[in-house]
Amino acid sequence: MSAPRVSVIVPTFNRARLLRAALDSALAQTLPDLEVIVVDDGSTDDTTAVLAAVGDARLRCLQQAHRGVSAAVNRGLAVARGAYVARLESDDLWLPDLLALLVAVLDARPEVGVAYAKGQPMDAAGRPLPQTHGMPQRFADDALRSMVYEDFTCNVATLARRASVERAGGYDESLPANEDWDLWLRIAAHDQFAFVDRVLARFRLHDGNRTGPASPLFRAVLDTRTRPLDKLFARPDLPPAVVAMKATAYENVHLFRAQRWLQVRHARAAARACCGSRWSARCSTAPGAAAAWSPG
Repeated sequence: MSAPRVSVIVPTFNRARLLRAALDSALAQTLPDLEVIVVDDGSTDDTTAVLAAVGDARLRCLQQAHRGVSAAVNRGLAVARGAYVARLESDDLWLPDLLALLVAVLDARPEVGVAYAKGQPMDAAGRPLPQTHGMPQRFADDALRSMVYEDFTCNVATLARRASVERAGGYDESLPANEDWDLWLRIAAHDQFAFVDRVLARFRLHDGNRTGPASPLFRAVLDTRTRPLDKLFARPDLPPAVVAMKATAYENVHLFRAQRWLQVRHARAAARACCGSRWSARCSTAPGAAAAWSPG
């Protein structure tokens, strides 16, 4: 068999009720030259039956003991055959033209490692909500500085060169969350990102979200939000312009954490995060701050 243009990796764990809709949205893409690799990360529900009912030869199914989403995606990457790879969560949906539009960008611009678009949230029943995620880079033509400032992508609406993901080392399986931002930071050190200013995907907000307020991982999501930055700033080869952003980057993370804690009405945790933000801001303006923030 010839290799497909795109490998779509769908990690899933106990989402039988939502999985079929996600798979249908991938298999219905207007660019049909793809394979869909589902990695069942130890599900105990009806996932196997849902997969067996999909009558499409482009679907490939792998099973493993429960090891977490990063391990599941890495398992899919290990067998992917496409030049381009995308990750689709098993509770999310793609609009029909996502792959066609993002593939066209990567085909036309060899310097780009990741093409991305906007994603739109939807409620548990699939009804679209008004806001969108995904935006242009803060610093034009400087993906690394922009990604250090904030994750400007919407993960469900991204397409990457498989070579770029492999060069970056894939997903860090030691991270309990924030693994997508961590990967983008490593890719941005070498490759450019390109934005398509259209909503091309929808991500579902529901009680079963892996990183949502109802998740047992919610605290770990926020407590480990700085780890991608810790890893990045430990590198000795960062450009000076990126090193100079260290305090700002940490301040932004602490503010993000405070906002999320306030959303769940945890004022004490939000106050601690705000204290971290103020400390980062003071370090960025104090005498000798640059030396204090040099990479380790």
